[in-house]
Amino acid sequence: MCSCSEDQEDEIEAINSIFEGDITELSSKPPSFMIKLTDLKSCPSGQVSIKITFTPSYPSEIPVIEVPNRSMVLSERQHKELLQYLKQVASDNVGMAMVFTLIDAAKEWINERAISTEEVGQDEEPAVESRQNDPEVHLREPKSSGGKWDFVIGLVGKPSAGKSTFFNAATTLDLAKTGSHPFTTIEPNIGKAFYIIPCPCASLGQTCNAVHGHNFQGQRHVPVLLKDVAGLVPGACEGKGKGNRFLNDLLDADVLIHIIDISGTTDEKGESTVGYDASSDVQWLQNELQRWIYDNIMDKWETIKKRPTKLVDMFTGYHTTRAVIHIALQNAGIDNKELSNLPQWDESVLQRIVSAFLQLRFPMLLVLNKADTDTAKDNICKLKERYPTIPSIPVSSKAECQLQALKRTGALNYECGSGTVEVISDDAIHIQETRAIKEKIINEYGSTNVHQALYDAVNLRSPTYAFPVQCLDTLKSIDKYRGEPPGMLRDCIVLKPGTTIEELYNVMLHYPVSLLCGDFVRAETRDTNDGKKRQLRKEEVIDGAKSIVKIMTTRKITLIAKPRE
Repeated sequence: MCSCSEDQEDEIEAINSIFEGDITELSSKPPSFMIKLTDLKSCPSGQVSIKITFTPSYPSEIPVIEVPNRSMVLSERQHKELLQYLKQVASDNVGMAMVFTLIDAAKEWINERAISTEEVGQDEEPAVESRQNDPEVHLREPKSSGGKWDFVIGLVGKPSAGKSTFFNAATTLDLAKTGSHPFTTIEPNIGKAFYIIPCPCASLGQTCNAVHGHNFQGQRHVPVLLKDVAGLVPGACEGKGKGNRFLNDLLDADVLIHIIDISGTTDEKGESTVGYDASSDVQWLQNELQRWIYDNIMDKWETIKKRPTKLVDMFTGYHTTRAVIHIALQNAGIDNKELSNLPQWDESVLQRIVSAFLQLRFPMLLVLNKADTDTAKDNICKLKERYPTIPSIPVSSKAECQLQALKRTGALNYECGSGTVEVISDDAIHIQETRAIKEKIINEYGSTNVHQALYDAVNLRSPTYAFPVQCLDTLKSIDKYRGEPPGMLRDCIVLKPGTTIEELYNVMLHYPVSLLCGDFVRAETRDTNDGKKRQLRKEEVIDGAKSIVKIMTTRKITLIAKPRE
């Protein structure tokens, strides 16, 4: 363990998870590391990396930022301007974890400016600027960047709501401690779960060789990272409970699942009670998220008033792109003229912006856990009436864990997500447990709904999926491993919406996908609607009809030994 502050340790743990495979530790005293920039829309003539070294006072001061350029991938001017830009971004985020923000800013800068190693024109207008002789602030809509999406679901909620039980049920691994007392989960648990999507092989009359297999209905399993964060309580943004530390643990989540104890037997602090209004948990958690961001911005409000464009920079600290921030400002009714009036804003304007930002950055699914309890049904109706526009789903995490445990003992036949349970044991206790689960949850809601909740949560952001092949006629997958037939439609790449063919090519070119080698030559697709083949342009956006893709390059990849599981 490095000799650095607790905040630094937390951030190092997070970035090692986020940039796994692209980060190299250079030193632990002081913490120093190199991160490769991947998924570049317009890749320079070589690899670009960012070196970051924490100072003893980081994040209260900016880290040491370097852009190694021995191979002259960037021109001298580009290198200087990128470094200046990153130092400015760092200055704007002092006091906050900023490594993700810096890497995202570097990618965005290169995608917009460093298209080649040629010098950028002197008169290029920055995406956000305040002109010295013009009182109006100018916002230019940034370009959305596609690429590979390592999707993360964050589990939030008060202590003892059942987050750890849901985590165990979804990951099928008993990694999280469970118990009826606050803060059972102290450090965030991170595990791999699987949700399901329709598989292209469904229309072919044969089952493909999906790398993670299919469920009982022939739908394809797709991995997703699940992060169970310690229980939050009202006042967390003021330091109560475990405070801002655990709010900051949510920063790498793409969507949130709010686990609610719908039985009404735990109060807002997670302590045992009776008759608690479970619907009130929705409002206080939303308030905590709102206050978390609002208070962070207000801490720097005097500086923001002097330079209104800093408001945009502040939001990038929540691991998001400028494109999302631009949409949030639009949704809140903020244009160039209104942003110029920022020094005269009252509190309601900023609150409106934060609310619009939260809806985009942290869309939320309400998981109504313990739905098999006697008091659940009335509480579910009450919550749905109070919050009809927030997506929700009744769940019994405990029942899912019980079914999986009984299956492992051979007591019953059961497939995760299925509403069919067949008892094959003559043990009276097993029969009684299974009958109770069927009556209280499966007959009522179709299944335990744990895995359906994962699917619903991911679809709040709706990723795009690509199925790369080397032959559009047979749908044979790309050869990758020595001595192993590639099979049909083995690979599925999860992509950000709006990803182009060129961006997919760059994803497949680099680790961890590594399915291509050489320069781009041509791309083709087999339309999933009519089965017809056609050529794709590099700038075409991938969608459902163009999800099966063959990309031809100037070289074949070198086959490797398949890694051990």
